[in-house]
Amino acid sequence: MKNYLLLFAFCALNAVAQTTEPNLKWGKPTDEELKMTEYAGDKDAEAVELCRMVNVKYDWVVNDFRVFYRVKCRLKVLKAEGKHVGDQTISIRTSDNTTKHEIVGGLKATTYNLENGKVVKTKMESSMVHEEQLDKTTKLIKFSIPQVRVGSVIEYEYRVESDFYYDLRDWYAQKDIPVAYTKYELAVPDWFAFNLDQTGMVRLEHQENSGSMIIGDTHLNVQEDTFVGRNLPALKDDDYVWCAEDYGCKITHELKGIYVPGAVYKDYTAKWEDIDKILLDDDEFGGRIKKSSPLKEEILSAGIPAIADANERAAACWQLLKKRVKWNGDYAFWAKSGSKVLKEGTGTNADINFLYINMLHDAGLEAYPVVLRLRNRGRLPLSHASLKYLSTFVVGIQVSETTTAYMDASVEDGYLNVLPPRLLTEMARTVRKDSEGQWVNLLATAKSSETTVVQAALDDKGVISGIRMNNSVGESAANLRKKWRTAKDSIDVIHDMQERDEMEIAQYKLEGRHDFSATVRETVNFTKTCTTAGDLIYLNPLVFTPWQKNPFTTDTRDLPVEFPYSQRETYNVMLKLPDGWQVEEMPQPIVLKFDGITARIGVQQNGDMLQTQYKLDCSRTFFTQQQYQDLKSFLDKLIESTKQMITLKKKP
Repeated sequence: MKNYLLLFAFCALNAVAQTTEPNLKWGKPTDEELKMTEYAGDKDAEAVELCRMVNVKYDWVVNDFRVFYRVKCRLKVLKAEGKHVGDQTISIRTSDNTTKHEIVGGLKATTYNLENGKVVKTKMESSMVHEEQLDKTTKLIKFSIPQVRVGSVIEYEYRVESDFYYDLRDWYAQKDIPVAYTKYELAVPDWFAFNLDQTGMVRLEHQENSGSMIIGDTHLNVQEDTFVGRNLPALKDDDYVWCAEDYGCKITHELKGIYVPGAVYKDYTAKWEDIDKILLDDDEFGGRIKKSSPLKEEILSAGIPAIADANERAAACWQLLKKRVKWNGDYAFWAKSGSKVLKEGTGTNADINFLYINMLHDAGLEAYPVVLRLRNRGRLPLSHASLKYLSTFVVGIQVSETTTAYMDASVEDGYLNVLPPRLLTEMARTVRKDSEGQWVNLLATAKSSETTVVQAALDDKGVISGIRMNNSVGESAANLRKKWRTAKDSIDVIHDMQERDEMEIAQYKLEGRHDFSATVRETVNFTKTCTTAGDLIYLNPLVFTPWQKNPFTTDTRDLPVEFPYSQRETYNVMLKLPDGWQVEEMPQPIVLKFDGITARIGVQQNGDMLQTQYKLDCSRTFFTQQQYQDLKSFLDKLIESTKQMITLKKKP
């Protein structure tokens, strides 16, 4: 699971705020830019965007409007890790159930390096530009700028000519590296009514002006908006934010309508109901839902339609499908034909999911796509509907009149209602031929629970010997399967387990690793040595610490905290004490609570048995940045509580 953190350091940024205008002369990087070794606004930055200018303007071409996006960008590479900025990608739309398209022109790139005090220019050749058709509506233009190394200044520019004048591209002011200066200029004729929305935690400078353009004999007024950002902090990776761009500074555009004098006003505000219809009417999407599976005969011969339990029937279809097709690791929205996917033996999750839907129909189950945007690409806008925001889909399966299960047939470790975290979006939409689309909260369906039972005995030398049994359900089971599937060597997994829990493993058993089920069971025979001092033994009554350390270490945080799903952990420890030893002081029960999280720890002694229970229930997954300090403090107390020690003393 890959998620993102926005590093804001307002005090530091204010102290180094840019007081002079940037270098806006293309082809002439300054000595200061060429000799720069670090960026004052972020001294740890691997690269910095020195200047980026985007100009968006309407024009009249071949009896219709066209939008021209002109982009210029200058970057500085400060560290070896920053050389990745030399590889860039331009995404363009090739169709949208229409003949409209976008093209890229004027693409140029140059690298400037100081060599022996002289500036050496290296231009990008056409052979360094490649096209890739991502799907039926999206093409990628990828280019690699040559001779990029630490110290390089890079410049590139291009334009995009778009027929989609009614659907402007969103503009993102922030990147994964700091941005020293950025300008966005937008000029829209007054025939078009757009809502412009500026969001994010940094406000941009904004100016409004009036201009004009001429179409034949017609004079149009033009609304000109200019947005400027200076010293914008970077968007960085973080395990507890799914998409930093959701909180970064950006400009979004929603077309309300088009008014041409003498004509009737046309409303262009799209609704998600419109998208439902577009998808159902599309032969390559809605048409695929209606088809029978190429594996229909195999489904019938295997007797799958006769399986009474709907969950087991769905599982049987999946198991048959997995024998024929492997996931290639890519998520997609559009798919190849089922016969082609079966012939190749591999495909995207969309390829596999369409096959799975058709198989479920052949098995007598109702199934349909549930479309969504991957969590690491941002949230779907409810008010502004567009196909461009959708990136993939999962399968909704009607397992009873009132119950729906959700499945991504490409999963290698999951189960029904056990989806990879990047698919656990709060806004997914059903696409059904016989009813209106409905919004579904897939995150609410995700559960993760771990129940650990430890049965052990402590000897008078301070050595604990026993067995640890762990039952993982749902997302935690998928995580455990993935850990073993992706491990280079099982010995490494065992070694890491021994290091983490400070134990020696005599025997390890894993049940359900390859099963299509919600559960995986671990059994570990172990020994663990406690600290001793004379006639004293220092013991953690939990034996194993559920939390090793607090994942939140910074004093402040300017973004929310997003956990991947709700979680529940339970530890039950039964430890036999050695003869002739007693607990000096029994710890008091601990109860910790914080806004959707509850933790309880209790220890009691019955004769020579020490019984300890730990329960953690986290039903909430989202915490605001204002709650960060309290969340961090709660976890500090929780971790401290799980590491508390008791002292055993030998009886006189």
